[in-house]
Amino acid sequence: AVVSTQSTGMLILHMREFEEKNKEGSGAGALKKQQLVDWYLQQIEQDIEGEQEMIAKKIVTEKVLDRLVKVDSVLLEIEGGSEDPAVDADPYLVVHPNYIVE
Repeated sequence: AVVSTQSTGMLILHMREFEEKNKEGSGAGALKKQQLVDWYLQQIEQDIEGEQEMIAKKIVTEKVLDRLVKVDSVLLEIEGGSEDPAVDADPYLVVHPNYIVE
């Protein structure tokens, strides 16, 4: 299953809007990876038929976010500095400051 550039754009735009609204305070406008996945699935849930497809979309969305961090360098992971691996499995993500949303 391929995630379109439209969905990538949706995720990045949502993150930018979130960062703008939440500049002040702790976390500096960063979203947890899982929050982002959940938000995206809510946006497309009317197009999802059944639990299997929901699980598949969740996995694909997580892989897209991983790619945007590790390959495309569009997103940055912010480590919480925790020793707990469960916390590190759900890092904060922010859009790279040099990335231009088209």
